[in-house]
Amino acid sequence: RALVRPATDVAALQDAGLEVVWGDLREPGTLGPAVAGVDTIVTTANANRAAVDVAGNQNLIRAAQAAGVGRFVYVSAAYMGQEFARTGQLMAGKLQTERALRASSMRPVIVRPDMFQESWLGPPQFNAHARTALVTGRGQTPHRYVAIDDVAALCAHLAVAPDPPDVVEFGGPEELTPMQVVATYETATGTTFRVRHLPRWLLSVGHRVMSRVQPDLAQGLGLELFFDTHPSTWDDAPLRDAGIEPRPASEFIARTVGATRVTH
Repeated sequence: RALVRPATDVAALQDAGLEVVWGDLREPGTLGPAVAGVDTIVTTANANRAAVDVAGNQNLIRAAQAAGVGRFVYVSAAYMGQEFARTGQLMAGKLQTERALRASSMRPVIVRPDMFQESWLGPPQFNAHARTALVTGRGQTPHRYVAIDDVAALCAHLAVAPDPPDVVEFGGPEELTPMQVVATYETATGTTFRVRHLPRWLLSVGHRVMSRVQPDLAQGLGLELFFDTHPSTWDDAPLRDAGIEPRPASEFIARTVGATRVTH
């Protein structure tokens, strides 16, 4: 069963045989039909808005408890903690949701993936067509960028696993720094990229100044600064243990370069 907002195009969901229920996390009265008779919930919803990331998730948790849901699989983020939550309202909301789940009567399964390849390894930061890269901070901190499809596959596994862990923190199979990402793009394209750097001090100042006037931008700057100073400390074992062969970041880069050549 899929909970979707009224404006969503549901043709693909219905073609796949899903039951579609219309509703909105911001409207508690619409959530009852979505959770009625459900054993397990899997949610990835976020919008960088308190109405969704905090209040909306709280609404869903309350509705799920009232319906007798047993398991709640929630996609949070790796690095989660007080310092990470201070980057902005999106991560602060995820931390609050984690706490609410632990305080609920349901069994929480908190999924904490590293940065998504699709979000962090393409334009505008890494532009294979223009042969440009924007590296924030020093670009020397390694991360295990993970494929979104691998995260989805793990969520599906955890939804039905007999005894899943309360928290699953993981990344992809390949550890790369942003500067190594640039080098991988250069190897794949056979060219040299023009690299611009945003220094840490500018990220820090921008995060503080923009936090009140443009919180979305402030969140992005805060995340960039955090990731430049905090390396990954996990691996891809949870994926492999679930029978998932994780996709390396270099494979994503190669596909992106190949698609760019076909398009242009």
